[in-house]
Amino acid sequence: MRIILSALLFLAFTSKSQSIVEKIKMRVDYKETPGIVVGIYENGKVTYHSFGVMNLQTSEAVTPKTLFEIGSITKTFTTSMAVLLSLENKIKFSDRAQSYLPSKMILPERDGKVITIEHLATAHSGLPRMPKNFSPKDAANPYVDYTEDFLTTFISNCELTRDPGAHYEYSNLGMGLLGYILTRIEEKPYPKLVTELITKPLDMNQTFVSGTSREKHLASGYADNTEVKAWTWNNESVLAGAGGLVSNAEDMMKFMTAQLTTSNTQLSKAFALTHTIRADAGAMKIGYGWHIRDEKIVWHNGGTGGFRSFAGFDKATNKAVVVLTNSTAGADDLGFHLLNEQYELKALKKPVTISEAVLTNYVGTYEIAPTFSIVVTLENGSLMIQATNQPKVNIYPESETKFYLKIVDAQIEFFKDATSKVEKLELHQGGAVMPGKKVK
Repeated sequence: MRIILSALLFLAFTSKSQSIVEKIKMRVDYKETPGIVVGIYENGKVTYHSFGVMNLQTSEAVTPKTLFEIGSITKTFTTSMAVLLSLENKIKFSDRAQSYLPSKMILPERDGKVITIEHLATAHSGLPRMPKNFSPKDAANPYVDYTEDFLTTFISNCELTRDPGAHYEYSNLGMGLLGYILTRIEEKPYPKLVTELITKPLDMNQTFVSGTSREKHLASGYADNTEVKAWTWNNESVLAGAGGLVSNAEDMMKFMTAQLTTSNTQLSKAFALTHTIRADAGAMKIGYGWHIRDEKIVWHNGGTGGFRSFAGFDKATNKAVVVLTNSTAGADDLGFHLLNEQYELKALKKPVTISEAVLTNYVGTYEIAPTFSIVVTLENGSLMIQATNQPKVNIYPESETKFYLKIVDAQIEFFKDATSKVEKLELHQGGAVMPGKKVK
């Protein structure tokens, strides 16, 4: 449920009168993200649009050189390297993945069907999204300590719930395993391999595995306006191929224009093969790593603890787009829209300004049930709520008494008694209305 009030600017972004610049800048103006950088390749020319800051405390502006964690867009680098090695006859996509693994790591089979390299590259392996023994020492930096020993233990004891090749199932584990296999074939760690095969040939000097190089220009990531740790990886982090890269708009546009360039080089041939439709992926198709929407938009997105990204292109129009943000607000709708305006932008809300004197009245504990309460606090001029056994999150004012959450579709409304004293709140979520009396 979304309430439209005169105090609330509520935009659906369907008007073609809005310029590209306005559509991008709104993401910062409406506090969807502290910073955003967009690269667009069209008519043979690259243009950049940058708004907002790298860090809310320092207020240093983002630029096309600002580094962002690109998360799962890394998967398209991994599959590109797999195709490159296949062109050198070092690997075959029809091969059993088991043949490239150490003897102690036993891949599961199901009903006589085995996992192939093709299955890993197209998210059809039957492996789960994440290994069940994934239990990081630091949840804010989750992948750095997932090593070969953990992978061996899980893989060797995993039972498939579906046949390999039967259905699409997005899997960080599967793509991480493919990256691990490539490191075994070339006998090089993933950071070195991606540099030699992809970034160095494309002169992408600011793209590398996070934690393995200097990151002076890395933006700070934010989850619901709270700064979070950067995710890091090292040579022992076996799932780096699923999401370990950082990059900037300048480098990513080199990568994207290379997807559209036709030449006789091995890299160009490899890129073209990754775009070929290989299987169904729900409502879309999938190539090697890349997803394909309406059989024309080739794309992938990325998300880490404090970043969201999008990369996509359309061969028919010879157009490519990259969107990089340092927040957990999604970038997909903007990326698709910039590629083709037939794809609509999501509606955005702009928080109104409420004085701290008013906000202070809402601080307290609200009991929704005997075992479930919501604690409201005021921190740095903003209201936060924390439900029982749940993390603390920001709520944003759309009027003096009505607030909304960004991380889920939910709203909070405060109510006052006849003396203007706050007496209760209502939580609106999923069609349900849950009242909570202020108890302290």
